[in-house]
Amino acid sequence: MNKFSFLFVLLLLLNTPATAQDRGALQKDNVKAANALDVNIPDDIKNIVDNFFAEIIKKNYRPAVEKLLQTSPIAGKDDDYKNILKQLQRSIDMYGNIKKYEIINFKSAGNNYHRINILSLHQKYPTRWELTFYRSPDLGLIVSNLRFDDFSEEYFN
Repeated sequence: MNKFSFLFVLLLLLNTPATAQDRGALQKDNVKAANALDVNIPDDIKNIVDNFFAEIIKKNYRPAVEKLLQTSPIAGKDDDYKNILKQLQRSIDMYGNIKKYEIINFKSAGNNYHRINILSLHQKYPTRWELTFYRSPDLGLIVSNLRFDDFSEEYFN
């Protein structure tokens, strides 16, 4: 009878799903989630984000912002445009250079309106970015809103 009990417990343990303590399972889930997120982002938006942050990482701040906003209504508003560059420089002065970035989430409202949230990884502290894209029937894909701040803790809520 002891052998039967032992075999029963062993079979039960082997068929039990991995728990949250299993780091391998968690890492696989995170990789799957990241890959699924990339699949959902339209290529043109992903390319714009990748190119923007590639220039930011190279410290080409003004050209990066100019290219990102070239067809945006924001570019025509000198005060908003200057404020973006000023705030970007201020965040870099406070937290260090941006070394890389991670896409946190992507949402769509229909086929033509999209929002992407990004975490930029500085030397001292991350910042959060929100870019809203509008696929205009006349102008194509434009950035209709750009926000960034150091409230990155909000991503945990």
